[in-house]
Amino acid sequence: MASDTPRPYGEVYDLGYQHYSGPRLGRSHAIRALTIYSIKRGLGIKKKWTSKIMPALLYTGAFMPAVIVSGILAFAPTGVSFGYHNLFQIVSLVLFVFAAALAPEMLSDDRRENVLALYFARSITRVDYLLSKLFAMAILMGTMIYGPAALLFAANVLLAGDPIAYFFDHLGDLGRIAVSGALAAAFLAAIGLAVAAHTNRKGVATGLIIGGAFVLAGIAAALFNALDSNARDYVIFLSPMDLMEATSAWIFGNSPPGMAALAGVYHAAAMLVVIGLAAGIMYRRYLAED
Repeated sequence: MASDTPRPYGEVYDLGYQHYSGPRLGRSHAIRALTIYSIKRGLGIKKKWTSKIMPALLYTGAFMPAVIVSGILAFAPTGVSFGYHNLFQIVSLVLFVFAAALAPEMLSDDRRENVLALYFARSITRVDYLLSKLFAMAILMGTMIYGPAALLFAANVLLAGDPIAYFFDHLGDLGRIAVSGALAAAFLAAIGLAVAAHTNRKGVATGLIIGGAFVLAGIAAALFNALDSNARDYVIFLSPMDLMEATSAWIFGNSPPGMAALAGVYHAAAMLVVIGLAAGIMYRRYLAED
């Protein structure tokens, strides 16, 4: 007798799967696409409107000093003593907050949503992934640091008695702006990403970056005031913000901050070392990711 017990049932359909025969764009296209996507994510594009408030406020805060100074120069060209180093001191604070908010946006969501395996299953490696995130942060932070400086330089050129002569006489300022901005953007981006790579929570990463910088600055100031030997000359290396300010002052030829007792080249070299160490920490962290 036939059994009335239900049995598994299935059907096979020929869906016509074929091998992909279109163009294969390779790793370079994947890196570029991931960089563009990360830039959009950092600016809040294609996200709810509340995600766009913080970038808008920070860009406004970065450009406002240059706009105000340019307006004052138009009416009182001899009454303002405001150089590029002064501008970088203001913008670097905004840039620091931007880096603290942007770095977790680049990495934390991917880790929390467990999509790294999908990324690494494509034509990119872990190094490509991290480079894409670093490029995206550097581009965004570069617009924030170079934009105000370019605006102030343009104002100085246009308001000069002989704009053409002023432009060629101050070409060195453009080089100093380029070097100082690149160092600051890479320095803050590397530190931010290194911290964000170790947590899945964006708020925690932002708090660690901002709180850590203030704690290190306080420790450095306390040690500088407590020590009497030559050791106090090296405590500035503990404070990222003071190290950036000292390097910027050296590049633009301004007076260094109080803790900057060494030559400026040592401060710039220390920033490069930190960038390399942060990149190594990120790479080691993602070696274990599936």
